[in-house]
Amino acid sequence: MIEPQLKPKRKYGRWIIAALLVMLIVATAACALTATAYNPTIPEEAHVVEPTNYSDKEEANPAIIPHITPFEGPEFTPATITFSFNEVAHTLTPQVENGVYYGAIRLERWIDGDERLTFKETMQDYYGRLTFDPAMDLSIAYTCGQLREIRDAEALDVASYAELIIKYVQSFPYDMSRVQDAETDQIGEGDPRMPVQTLVDGTGDCDELAMLAAALLTHEGYGTALFLYMEQTHMVLGIQGEGRGFRGTGYEFVEMTAPAYVTDISSDLVEGVTFESTPVSIPLQKGELLYPQSAVDQIARIIRARDTAFDAAEAKRAYVEATPMTDEEFNAQVALYDACFVALNSFRSVVDEEGNPVPDAPFMDRSIALAWLDQYYWWEY
Repeated sequence: MIEPQLKPKRKYGRWIIAALLVMLIVATAACALTATAYNPTIPEEAHVVEPTNYSDKEEANPAIIPHITPFEGPEFTPATITFSFNEVAHTLTPQVENGVYYGAIRLERWIDGDERLTFKETMQDYYGRLTFDPAMDLSIAYTCGQLREIRDAEALDVASYAELIIKYVQSFPYDMSRVQDAETDQIGEGDPRMPVQTLVDGTGDCDELAMLAAALLTHEGYGTALFLYMEQTHMVLGIQGEGRGFRGTGYEFVEMTAPAYVTDISSDLVEGVTFESTPVSIPLQKGELLYPQSAVDQIARIIRARDTAFDAAEAKRAYVEATPMTDEEFNAQVALYDACFVALNSFRSVVDEEGNPVPDAPFMDRSIALAWLDQYYWWEY
């Protein structure tokens, strides 16, 4: 842990929050560990989706993966997820049909290579079927109904509503057991989990969380994609934007294993591995709603403030140590110094060894971060 070196004079009774520059280590069953450096009342519209009529669905391509066949199993209680967005706490509990949940678990995941398809096309078909199986429509609509309630109550715009959905899924605890299973080749039945499984279990790894977010965002009208890093065995979400997007794909990069801004790409991985390889872009669905370029530009400002904060703090410390001043002047300079560490800790995910957020360093969502910058970003140039 790195802490600020300057302390205010006690006569003014002020203390500096310790800087928690923690490496985010997030593992996946199909994923390498990613890290960030320094790191109800449901509206009626959620219930109007008719249950899937399986007999009306076209035959699945047996070369890839079939559809869910409902299968009844023991009763379960879906996980409840509590998360914060724009400094307001929200609690969501999904509703998933018993037969759909167990049908998803029993669904075979296998790929019989088809020479007529490229690898990208095969992955597009495979993940598309896992993400958008029509048997899950009612469960996805129900959860979107809960999210829409928040959107309407807080008057969220297109960018903020997408961020709400993303933050909800990013708040699912990371399933470390998937890493252990992957390391011992003990991936079992129902892996990777489909969105309804992730909703019920309340946990997931990189591809499972990315698929859940894609299912929710697509339902609400946003375009989605997946980015598959073969070398690092990691997957992230793509959300269709107004600009060129990540590597010219038209989709913006979104890390799903912990709270992170749209477009924020962490290059730091455990054991010195970095995301320098080119991922496979897997478009899933086009959408009418696009993540705005204005929000992308705002996030660029937030990231620039974070990435220059440490150098600004060091420069401020050197200035204070070399300059005679009164206690009042000293404390004023320490407050500016301290602001740098707020940016370092709160404009990225700071987590403990289990991947849980550190309470003393809460992640600032885009709107909150922008308001903070307008007041405290003294090192902007």
